[in-house]
Amino acid sequence: MARTTLEDIARQAGVSKITVSRTFSAPEKVRADTREQVLRVARELHYAPASQLSRPAATRTLGLVNPNMGNPFFGRLTREITLAARAHGYSVLAFDSYESETLEAEAIEKLIEFSVDAVILSVISSDIDYHPAYLDRLAQAGIPVVLVDRELKAPHSGGVYIDNLDCGYRAGRYMLERGIKRLLAVSGPADSMVSIGRMSGLREALGSHDVTLDVVYSDFSFEPAYRALRAHLESHDWPQGIVGANNQITLAILKLCHEHGVTPQRNVEIFSVDDIEYSEVFGLNIPCIRHDLMEIAQQVLQLALSAIDSPARRGFRTVVRGELRAG
Repeated sequence: MARTTLEDIARQAGVSKITVSRTFSAPEKVRADTREQVLRVARELHYAPASQLSRPAATRTLGLVNPNMGNPFFGRLTREITLAARAHGYSVLAFDSYESETLEAEAIEKLIEFSVDAVILSVISSDIDYHPAYLDRLAQAGIPVVLVDRELKAPHSGGVYIDNLDCGYRAGRYMLERGIKRLLAVSGPADSMVSIGRMSGLREALGSHDVTLDVVYSDFSFEPAYRALRAHLESHDWPQGIVGANNQITLAILKLCHEHGVTPQRNVEIFSVDDIEYSEVFGLNIPCIRHDLMEIAQQVLQLALSAIDSPARRGFRTVVRGELRAG
């Protein structure tokens, strides 16, 4: 496919080639509305300036974008990746996309402008077919992408993913061993690959055992999970056990336990995929699947460094299994 030119952008934006050139070389000299129009068309046509296509000298900088730094999983992972990168002489520019497709795209554009050597990316979507336009922009700019936690079919230089099927399976086995007969699982969106993996593993563990399983599908963040579970409990009795499909969902479960005067692990057995940090400070021992974020960070960094050294080589797909902690 032929590379987009300044003439292509000028034609579609209805401006002169000089205006387009000035937008990229001296944007302060172009009217704001015209500049926005040119930049919008450039994004639509996947235009990358020649300076980006030629890949300047290494900047010893990595870009990192994740969907929710407020989630301890992503917050701690960002910290571990940053520390690991520093040990190899790299700086990290980290962005939180706040679960927004627009902010995610803006973060990537900034990283392209900064000419980072590689991008470490946890996308906002759990849909494996998610393909935002910025992925093509990164490819045109010659910036390798390493995926974390959420997998995509789009070309990338390897990724590190949680074994979601195993997480659900071990949660189910734990509940069986506790003798739970009425089980509730609270998960993210039903069409999310993470949800599908974890709920499939849970159902596989329960198999033909005499256990009633209900699933509440909502979101992997706190407030939506809290509202969905509260609505469910308004018309259903409390189960004997509840599985939270991630730490934010488990926190929502704990809040509802508090509001209803239900004591975790006494009145209802709770299991969390992801650990609840410092829960023991409040007298709670929540069994969970804990993932070694330091190890994940090291694997992610090695994929990024390999991609920088050998851009043409396709990276590995690494699947990480967590550790069962029984509280």
